[in-house]
Amino acid sequence: MKRVVLYPFNKITQGLLRFRDLLDVEIVSVIDFVQEDGQDAGEQVDGKRAGILIHRSMEEGLNGADTLILNDPGTTFGGNKGVFAEHDLAGLWRELVMYASDRGLKVVSVHEIYDRDTLNWMAQQQIKIDVIHSPREHLIQEMDERYPTSETDIERYLEQFEKETLMFSRPRTIKRVGIFATRGCIGKFTVQMNLYRKFRAWGIPATAFITEPTGFLFRQPEGDIFKFLAHRPLQQYPYYIDSVIHQAQRSGSEWIIMAGQSSILPTMNIAFNSLRYAMLRTFDPEFVLLIAGYDDDEHIHDAIEILRIYSRRPLALLLPDKMETSYGQYEIYPQEQRTARKLELERKFQTHVLFIEQAEETMNLMLEAANAVSAGSGM
Repeated sequence: MKRVVLYPFNKITQGLLRFRDLLDVEIVSVIDFVQEDGQDAGEQVDGKRAGILIHRSMEEGLNGADTLILNDPGTTFGGNKGVFAEHDLAGLWRELVMYASDRGLKVVSVHEIYDRDTLNWMAQQQIKIDVIHSPREHLIQEMDERYPTSETDIERYLEQFEKETLMFSRPRTIKRVGIFATRGCIGKFTVQMNLYRKFRAWGIPATAFITEPTGFLFRQPEGDIFKFLAHRPLQQYPYYIDSVIHQAQRSGSEWIIMAGQSSILPTMNIAFNSLRYAMLRTFDPEFVLLIAGYDDDEHIHDAIEILRIYSRRPLALLLPDKMETSYGQYEIYPQEQRTARKLELERKFQTHVLFIEQAEETMNLMLEAANAVSAGSGM
């Protein structure tokens, strides 16, 4: 897998384009059946030409590539049902997979494929799609070694208390950054990878614990919950996080950066609420960044309280430059509005407020806080 084509031009693809300098593969082009043909993908992401074009033609898009990376599983999700139906994207996904397979390209999905009709179609057509979990596999193995599982439900239940006691008593020297938000699709991954890139540029050993399903493309540990659920029960996910932290610390990283999936606020799903707070307690971030919106003061207040209870108050609030309003559609905020909102949040919440793209300023704030902690502990 050296020269890859991405499909479609969605949020995940845009993240890979934005941080393509950190990838081990070359992005040849993007295929999308909704976007205008021939656009430069880089210009659409950050206004800078990348020489990576968006194609509707499968033949043109796959030319010169050895791998097709699917950034959606061929079925509706994330509020895109209307777009799927309007453009028959489920049918076109299958055509694209067939076309790539017939031409000998490797086909990789960043998502687990659960849809039964899709799996049956793949079996009938003898189509192979690889779902790559690397480097998760060795971390799963480490998790099993650190937290072995008993045979019976009763034993597993009783052992859980011992495992949690062990997990929370282990010393941690690695500094932990947690990035959270008042809602989804607001820039958590962008902040995480901008910080990771800045750490690398400054020569500071760091690990990015990526909860997007694309960690393997950056050679970083991956923590997509749905991939994890394909192999292990939900209650083991905190043990996996602990194993990621331990491995990063053992490898020499001084910092580890994690961006939470979705919003930090509660939902109607009790299981995922519990997991979210277990994740907070397990990762136990020393430095918390909260991405806020433009008309969500009550949500910001609630998020700060949740973080205070389960972790610690945010070191800073971050303001995005745009927010997704529907699938693939964004509201872009002018600088005047962003500056006014920044001053408003500083006044209301009495905390640092930075723009989402200010990675260096965010880094400096964290390093100052880390130095203050070290000085206070006499280190």
